[in-house]
Amino acid sequence: MKKILLFLAVSAMMTSAVAQQDAQLTHFFFNNQTFNPGATAINDKICVGLTMRNQWVGFTGAPKTGVLNFSMPFARQNGFGITAIADQAGQANDVSVKASYSFHADLKNGRKLGLGIDAGIINKGYSPGFKAVDAGDASIAVGSAMTPDVGVGVFYKSPSLYFGVSSQKLLESKVIIGGTSETHIRRHYYITGGYNYQMNPMWLLKPSFLIKSDGTVPQFDVNALAEWNQKIFAGVTYRYQDAVAALVGYKVGDLSISYAYDFTTNGLKEPKVGGSQGTHEIYLAYCMKPPTPPKPPVYKDVTWL
Repeated sequence: MKKILLFLAVSAMMTSAVAQQDAQLTHFFFNNQTFNPGATAINDKICVGLTMRNQWVGFTGAPKTGVLNFSMPFARQNGFGITAIADQAGQANDVSVKASYSFHADLKNGRKLGLGIDAGIINKGYSPGFKAVDAGDASIAVGSAMTPDVGVGVFYKSPSLYFGVSSQKLLESKVIIGGTSETHIRRHYYITGGYNYQMNPMWLLKPSFLIKSDGTVPQFDVNALAEWNQKIFAGVTYRYQDAVAALVGYKVGDLSISYAYDFTTNGLKEPKVGGSQGTHEIYLAYCMKPPTPPKPPVYKDVTWL
C-alpha cells in the first residue's frame, strides 16, 4: 500500500509540475494579481500580500509554495505590481519573479476594467543535493536554468461583482536543465469571478470561482465565503477531484489574516499508511489607501484687492 501511495504521490507531483505548473492556492480569490495582471491595484490601494502553502502533509518532499504580491496605484488610472513565487516539490525548485502593469478604464458608478500585462523570469531546476539513481540518464535534470515569462489579463470590477480572463506563460518556453534535460513550459488559461451579496447590514456572502487549464487538463475551484461586520469571515472551497477546504479569517483595520485547511479527496488521503494528512495554507495581507497628495499653496496678489 505504501508503494502504491508513493507512486500516486509522485504521479500527482509530476502532473502538478507538467500539467499545472502555476501555483495552486486555496486563497485564489485574494490572489487575482498572481494569475491576472489586469487585477493589479484595481482596488486603488497599496497592498502587500503573502500566501504560504504546505501541501499533502505527511509525504516526504510534498509540494510547498510561497507567493508574495505587492501592488500600488499611480497616475490615477494605472497600477503597478510585483509578484514573486517559490514552488518546491521534492527536489524540484521553481522560482519566478514578474512585474505587472494594469490600465484601469473608468466605466463610472464604481466600475472598472483593468487591462494588464506582466513580464519576468522563471528559474526551474533541482536542488544541489539531488542525486539520480542512474547518473547516465540524460532525461534526469540536475542544476537549473532561467527563461523569460509573459502574461496578459482583463479584469472587470464593480462594487458587487468581479470577472477576469487571463493567460500566463505565453511564450511556452523550452528550458534545458543541465545541458541535457528539456522541460516544456505550457501556456495556462484562467477564468475567475466573484459576487458580493449583502444579506443584511452585518452579513455579506461572497461566492467565487476559478477555472484553470493548460489546454489539456482543466481544473476548477468553487468557494463560498461569509463575512460578518467586515471583520470575521469563514468559508468552504471545493477543488475538483482534489480537495475540500475550510477557511477562517479576521480583519483588523488594514491587516487581514486567514488560514485554510484542505481535506484531501483523491487517492493520497490515507494517513495511516503514509498518505496525505491534508494541506495547510496561511494568507496575510496589508492594504492601505495611498496618502492624499498635499494641495499646492494658493497665493493672492494684494494689488488686485
